[in-house]
Amino acid sequence: MPLRDELVIALAGQPNCGKSTIFNAVAGFKVNTGNFAGTTVSFTETTVYLGGRTVRLIDLPGTYSISSHDIAEKEARDYLLSGNVDVIINVLDASLLSRSLELTIQLIEMSIPMVMALNMYDEAQEKGTVIDLSMLKALTGVEAYPVIAVEGTGVRELFEASIRVAREPFWPVQPVYDRDVEECMAEIAERYPAALKDALDMDERFVIIRLLEMDEEFEQRVRETDPGFLRFVLEKRRALAEMHNWPEAGVFASHRHAVVVDLFEQVARVIHKTGRSLRERIDHFIINPAGGFAAIIGLLFFMFYASFKLGDAISGIIQAPLDGLGRIVTGTAGGLAAVAVSGLYDGFVAGVGIVLPYLLPLLILMAILEDSGLLPRIAFMVDGLLHRFGLHGKSAIPIILGYGCNVPAIMAARNMEYERDRVLTMLIVPFIACSARTVIILALAGKYLGAAVTTGIYAGNILVALAVSFVLSRLQADPSPGIIMDVPPLRRPYPGLVAKKVWWRLKEFLAFAWPVIVVSSLALAFISHAGIDRMINGLLAPVTTVLLNLPEATGITLFLGIFRKELTLLMLNQALGSGDVSAILTPDQILVLVVFTVLYIPCIATISTLWKEGGWKVAFYSIALNTAVALLVAGSLAHVLNLF
Repeated sequence: MPLRDELVIALAGQPNCGKSTIFNAVAGFKVNTGNFAGTTVSFTETTVYLGGRTVRLIDLPGTYSISSHDIAEKEARDYLLSGNVDVIINVLDASLLSRSLELTIQLIEMSIPMVMALNMYDEAQEKGTVIDLSMLKALTGVEAYPVIAVEGTGVRELFEASIRVAREPFWPVQPVYDRDVEECMAEIAERYPAALKDALDMDERFVIIRLLEMDEEFEQRVRETDPGFLRFVLEKRRALAEMHNWPEAGVFASHRHAVVVDLFEQVARVIHKTGRSLRERIDHFIINPAGGFAAIIGLLFFMFYASFKLGDAISGIIQAPLDGLGRIVTGTAGGLAAVAVSGLYDGFVAGVGIVLPYLLPLLILMAILEDSGLLPRIAFMVDGLLHRFGLHGKSAIPIILGYGCNVPAIMAARNMEYERDRVLTMLIVPFIACSARTVIILALAGKYLGAAVTTGIYAGNILVALAVSFVLSRLQADPSPGIIMDVPPLRRPYPGLVAKKVWWRLKEFLAFAWPVIVVSSLALAFISHAGIDRMINGLLAPVTTVLLNLPEATGITLFLGIFRKELTLLMLNQALGSGDVSAILTPDQILVLVVFTVLYIPCIATISTLWKEGGWKVAFYSIALNTAVALLVAGSLAHVLNLF
């Protein structure tokens, strides 16, 4: 088949194998995120110029098997079989080679041109694993290249080989199973109908394997073409299972596993080392229940405490220059021009002096947690706790991601198998204090109320989210099923990758949030000048003054917080008419304001994501739920504080 003008290369591999790291090493900052047709399952792609060719590089969702019922894994499988892919780069974790080869064997059975990227090759060597690359190629027919993606080592050679393989005939060595399985497949191949060859433009052996592995989609397509042939295959499959005295669902997978183990033993040998390394001792401490609980509490406390301290220090350094700039800028105009200049200046200062100092340290620490492998361990340790409150174990990752931003956290719930768990997770995520709300907590509670109260707000936020989950889960008839969670090895974070990750998240603030803040500040200046803010404050007075015991002027800030949570904080000084919040609000009022802001209506971006992922009913239910809980908790707190 002649090559297209644009070469399509797909990265395929198991979760945590380093696909995205290889993708980012090539893509740089030219990245697009799209959805598979007709689904909400996303993939990442970029177009680059490599080896004289225009290459469209696709980073597919991580998949353990092409036989999975997981939505994302099914979409990745279907994309590979679509005929749109010229070359597959199968990314393997070389330090877990035996497990990684399970997917490799299945990809080989597709007969699509492919190369192997043995990523984390340095970690494999540290573990004492020696891999014979020439033997691996001889036994599979697929070229394999050692790669250390975090350092960029071997990436160029990998892609040069991919482009070359796309131009050459590809003859993979198909795995050979035991005699009973091969005889069974041979008998089915003899009866393979010509109509099915036309209906499924795929390798016959691959289709037969899919049928023997009980792939429901392939069964349906064969049923539509030739029901008699499908009945024959099902009889042979049942006979094969009875011959081995195994369940039908596990016969072929068991044989493939035996092939993988045999392949691993021929291409790799492991030199066992005595004693535990420092990394292994740390890992053993973290996954121990007592040590893990202490590690989680310590890590989260350190993350937020360090964010506050660093943010406070940065804010203090830049405050004086900003004040001097303000005196110069605000004295250069009068009338409406003065209103405009003041609004623009306030929006600029809000981003530079308030958000960035606290947001940047938090993003850095979150990226370090992710890249080191500590984030999945935290999820593993809280898995049992989440089940007690009705959440699925897979909810742990979206909830933890929610501390960065609720939008990707909600999107991360899309791959959960059960609708009940997916919707419940999406409803709980907006209660998690994202980075925008963390800025509010640190800048108000941390600055005016102290570390103890700030810690209490975070603890209370978690308890409220769990309480809501507990109540909502009791309204569901079915309990949440269990989970087996994949936890990658501990790794040292690389400064370059951390910096890229921080930049991508910071870029959203610089490109979207900060302009919104500046425009909102400008709008608020004119709203205040025209007296419209007083109208909004009056409409919200029953909530602010009666229920929350806050000044009426805070109404406009809560209203703007629906658009971006940072606006609640950033517009507060302007709404109160003072740069010192504590001069207007009492400590009790500051506490109530922070608690309400953390819990009430999610921002517009979160609402739109909820609508997209769960439909309008889920979005409106989330708005009502968050608002009701915020009014109940913050209102009760306000009146209790007022009594005592």
